Amino acid sequence: MEDPPRDNGQWTNGPEPELEPMILDDNGESRSDTMDDSNGLSSMGVDRDQSFMDADMNGKSPLDLDDKSKGKCSSSHPEVPIDMSLGSLEKFCKEASRSFFDEIGLISHQLNSYNQFVSHGLQELFDSLEEITVEPDYDPSKKGPGGWRHAIIKFGKVKLHRPVFWSEKKSRDLDLKPRHARLQNMTYSSKMEVDVNIKVYSMEKSDKAKTGNDLSGHSKDFIVDKNQPMPIGRLPVMVNSNLCWLHKDKKSEHKDKKSEYGNKETDCLFDSGGYFLIKGIEKVFIAQEQKCLTRIWVADRPCWTVSYSSEIKIRKIYIKLIDSTKNNDISGNKIISISFLYANMPIWLMFFALGISSDKEAFEMIDTGDSDASVMDAISATINESDELCEGFRKSSKARQYVDDLVKSQKFPPAESFDDYVSKNLFPGIRGNRNKAYFLGYMVKCLLMAFTGRRKCDNKDDFRNKRLELAGELLGRELRAHLRHAERLMVKALQRDLNSDRDLEFPLHCFDSSIITNGINRAFSTGSWCHPSKRNERCPGVVAMLRRTNPLQTMSDLRKSRLQVAYAGKVGDARYPNPSYWGKMCFMSTPDGENCGLVKNLAVTAIVSSKVAQPLIDRFVSCGMNKLDEIHVEEIPKMDKIFLNGDWVGSCTDPASFVRRLRCMRRGGLVDRQVEIKRDKHQSPGEVRVFSDAGRILRPLLVVENLNKITKRKGHHPYSFQTLLQQEIIEFIGVEEEEDIRCAWGIKHLFPTSEEEDPGYTHCELDGSFLMGLSCGLIPFANHNFARRVLYQSEKHSQQAIGYSTTNPRTRVDTLSHQLFYPQKPLFKTFTADCIGRSNYPFGRKDDFSRPEYSNGQNAIVAVNVHQGFNQEDSLILNRASLERGMFRTELIRSYKAEVDTKGPIKRLKMKEKVNFGKMQSKKGRVDNLDDDGLPYVGASLQSGDIVIGKVSESGEDHSIKLKHTEKGIVQRVLLSANDEGKNFAAVSLRQVRAPCVGDKFSSMHGQKGVAGFLECQENFPFTRQGIVPDVVINPHAFPTRQTPGQLLEAALGKGITLGGKIRYATPFTTASVEVISEQLHKAGFQRWGAESVLNGHTGAKTESLIFMGPTFYQRLTHMAEDKVKFRNTGPVHPLTRQPVADRKRFGGVKFGEMERDCLLAHGAAANLHERLFMLSDFSEMHVCQTCERAANVIIRPVQGGKKIRGPYCGFCQSSENIVKIPVPYGSKLLYQELFSMGICLKFKTEVR
Repeated sequence: MEDPPRDNGQWTNGPEPELEPMILDDNGESRSDTMDDSNGLSSMGVDRDQSFMDADMNGKSPLDLDDKSKGKCSSSHPEVPIDMSLGSLEKFCKEASRSFFDEIGLISHQLNSYNQFVSHGLQELFDSLEEITVEPDYDPSKKGPGGWRHAIIKFGKVKLHRPVFWSEKKSRDLDLKPRHARLQNMTYSSKMEVDVNIKVYSMEKSDKAKTGNDLSGHSKDFIVDKNQPMPIGRLPVMVNSNLCWLHKDKKSEHKDKKSEYGNKETDCLFDSGGYFLIKGIEKVFIAQEQKCLTRIWVADRPCWTVSYSSEIKIRKIYIKLIDSTKNNDISGNKIISISFLYANMPIWLMFFALGISSDKEAFEMIDTGDSDASVMDAISATINESDELCEGFRKSSKARQYVDDLVKSQKFPPAESFDDYVSKNLFPGIRGNRNKAYFLGYMVKCLLMAFTGRRKCDNKDDFRNKRLELAGELLGRELRAHLRHAERLMVKALQRDLNSDRDLEFPLHCFDSSIITNGINRAFSTGSWCHPSKRNERCPGVVAMLRRTNPLQTMSDLRKSRLQVAYAGKVGDARYPNPSYWGKMCFMSTPDGENCGLVKNLAVTAIVSSKVAQPLIDRFVSCGMNKLDEIHVEEIPKMDKIFLNGDWVGSCTDPASFVRRLRCMRRGGLVDRQVEIKRDKHQSPGEVRVFSDAGRILRPLLVVENLNKITKRKGHHPYSFQTLLQQEIIEFIGVEEEEDIRCAWGIKHLFPTSEEEDPGYTHCELDGSFLMGLSCGLIPFANHNFARRVLYQSEKHSQQAIGYSTTNPRTRVDTLSHQLFYPQKPLFKTFTADCIGRSNYPFGRKDDFSRPEYSNGQNAIVAVNVHQGFNQEDSLILNRASLERGMFRTELIRSYKAEVDTKGPIKRLKMKEKVNFGKMQSKKGRVDNLDDDGLPYVGASLQSGDIVIGKVSESGEDHSIKLKHTEKGIVQRVLLSANDEGKNFAAVSLRQVRAPCVGDKFSSMHGQKGVAGFLECQENFPFTRQGIVPDVVINPHAFPTRQTPGQLLEAALGKGITLGGKIRYATPFTTASVEVISEQLHKAGFQRWGAESVLNGHTGAKTESLIFMGPTFYQRLTHMAEDKVKFRNTGPVHPLTRQPVADRKRFGGVKFGEMERDCLLAHGAAANLHERLFMLSDFSEMHVCQTCERAANVIIRPVQGGKKIRGPYCGFCQSSENIVKIPVPYGSKLLYQELFSMGICLKFKTEVR
């Protein structure tokens, strides 16, 4: 097989012996490669005429490469160990980090999860579906001559096609690539086919059955028995996954040794994939934090409980300490009760039902050797309760019969026998009733130890007790729900066919594939997903729209995680950082507001494990484990238990040797490198917990004892991360295993001074800044700033900064896109920024490994000074000359879309007129810039109120789209296309150049946000003796209140870098000290703290005080005054309240609230207040009767002489006298009418002036 591509940051999936692997051959065609058969069939099915999704399953670890890649670095040059000095090891850490980001990448968790689902998870999903039996409805009027007909349906192998779409012009399928799906508003999806076996038979009573001699009584006469592929719907394809066309293109580029950025078929150069395209819109999964189902849970609320969780609700097991059910029990003893299949019973009955022969054996299984009196009292009360409920239960058959009768009497009784439903629903991962009894005894022991205070309750916020659900798990859950729905409809349709007299053919029309296709697309569009345990509920926020303000925001969205809570106000400690976040989750990358602490970001080196299919039991045995069914009951207290994914699989007498040998096998590649091994010495006896499930967060660490295996690299060959794993220099450590190691904070801590003792470190961090997320890792001197400011920069300002946009604007139509004219890289570097790039990157210098698209801003000369009072608080003063030279100048591209239906008339209650694109004189706005087709020409200047897309119906009705009163621009592009739903649509993009103006928002990388308060001429600015004039002036009072000294350090470091200084790194926690930075400035001839003597621009005199000045990286944010400005004289009002509407896009009014009212009152401007809130808002008049002080109505009433007059009339007094007209706000009049309708009448006291 060819080398896995390293450009998209994927691993190949792990081995799974039960399923045959699928791979792609070198020419891109699908083929099957199995170890047992050579018949060309795979587990998912392969069609040789089409290209299908095939996983790169080669029976190796997901972190392993093939033999070719193993020998690339090792065999070409002799191995020479490096110098074990501090500098050499720090350099190695940087190169190893670069190889990690190069080969594994930042979005490997998204791609790996999806690839594993389409290669194995999808087939496992269909294999888990049971046979579908279709019974006739037994209607005597429909019974045919051949008797009742029955059907059995069984799903087989699943087949996935690559994304294609039908072209009517060429009459064939064409490759559907992501750029096509974006431009044509289509869903980038793959066709799913499954082999279905259907058997149709009739059942008639035999002659022996009629006489009573045949017990079976029926004979099956098969009418149909055939296999046939059936389309079941379309599955959305993740961009850059193994199923995507771009993955194939990158493979070919990798083979041809060309630049991966040279192919025109590839997407944006900044795009790594990991998202979906649903109707042309980019959607991404937010990793869901869920409760770990592979371990038992001990809780003390609402009562002492130990539970065994499962995805299937019926398989959940609860063991509780509850009060005795006997009315005459006054001792207050508690009993141990178990809930199994909704039936509650004493635990002792379940023990004996599982085959336990005596109370002594049950005591030994629980291991009650050192228990106190309260535990023995609870067990004694449980035995007495069991004896009263089932007398003589110690006979196995009697306890078994009691449990069976109790379970069968529940609301949802199982149809199987006792052994069958116990094997299926009671600890399904453990085989044998006796082994199940062992695990049941272990759960009881955990409950009793927690009850007596010798074991802590499990913390639900600890990441050892959590798993992340990604694309694979979420798609499988949603697909299963829609499959159930489609099955039910298919059964009803088949029943109608079975009752008919026509000949049966294979019923392809019975399965509605649109149910699955539309259901999944609807879930992606709405973002709500199936609940993991509650069938009738849906979870919002699982899928989000991928934001494209800048590449850093896009990458942040791909690395997010979310904790679902029922009510955000009561989440306990879930919002607070947990110590288990260290190196796995970023402490700072969380939004402020209601989602604070619930939405998080992965740390920069954190990866998420995939499901390991490699069998591990044999490895355990070779390391010294005894299987559970080989252990005598008396030996259980003397041996340490061994758990695999929460199931007790065996025990060992020497746990230290077992763990050491198993970890050596993992480092050597005999056990998958994602396997997590934890030895718990706090339990009595000890426990060894091994996890190989999906969703665990791992991170790479250096193995200290193997650092001497590091060799020098010859020439420019970089280190291979896979080779470092194979050489046991680096390994992945999980949350639980991290407690068993001793990790150094950095390489320098491995070199203690003579006075310090050797701490005995076993592992070492690659860098201390890797405990933070990607956005935080790019902030210079982040450890010097207030935490809230770091949060603002990482989650808000860095993702709102305008810089790099996409590099494929001609193949995408975004609603809103910003582009900075002259983006720059910061002068400083951080360890994270210097490692996430690649040497073959097409931007920047070849010796620079940073990714410029993650830095969105420009280096500006910033002076800390007060200038004419226009920069109070956090406002800025900008140099007008710098802005005219192009500093912070951006381009805004706004797109407008419209669609028309090209299908023929559809039968409706009310026929709709056909609408097409066209031009007509419109009352909505001007159409001078439109062509005859209703679309503007490229280069046209559109102003507010112009028609941007013309749409006309057959009757001449105008359906055109016009610009809002705040929108204008130059037509950049006009696109006319069609999608697969029979709709034509047009998209018009307008370009607008935005130069900074007063009111625009800017921010440094330290959360120092501020708006431009004044644009000053360059000649009025202070300048240094070298003639340097600042671009930005910021108030010095902004620093102590916001506690951001990191910005001052950045300016001092930047000034030293521009003067040729060698200290360039501003990495958090490992950066140079303040003294080193000041010394670098001093050597360059400047004052140590960065201050300079400047000349006044107005007078030319030298200022008395020194001014701190230096280059600082500033960002222009998307919040601009032109988008915020709001003005109106008159305009639309609300039809109910007659007050101005609130929306700016609807030409609404400016809100005048209570605080604004208080300001006018404080200034004594009562007349202005009266005008704002009354005369110019909802002025109205109403009539009031002075006699009864109630409101009078204006009505038409008859008078003497047969005439009718219209005027005010009081219905209470039956008179039109003493009625006055008063001015009131219409809101007050509306309130009176609403209260009057509820039977509440208000009175008005009036005075005539």
